[in-house]
Amino acid sequence: MKWLLWTGIAFVVGGFTSLAITLGATGQLHFLEDLTSYSTGWMIIGVVLIIFGYLQKSKKSFQS
Repeated sequence: MKWLLWTGIAFVVGGFTSLAITLGATGQLHFLEDLTSYSTGWMIIGVVLIIFGYLQKSKKSFQS
């Protein structure tokens, strides 16, 4: 499940990038434009995918 691990890493990187863009905005953000919670959500999903990928990888190594 190597692809699952890399997908998780991509979600975390994307979440951090989105958060950096949102926090770097110079203007006042409205509620609908505030994407901080979405960025955090993408990072959480990425971490879950990374953990799941490691668990699948370790499960395969124990079965071998």
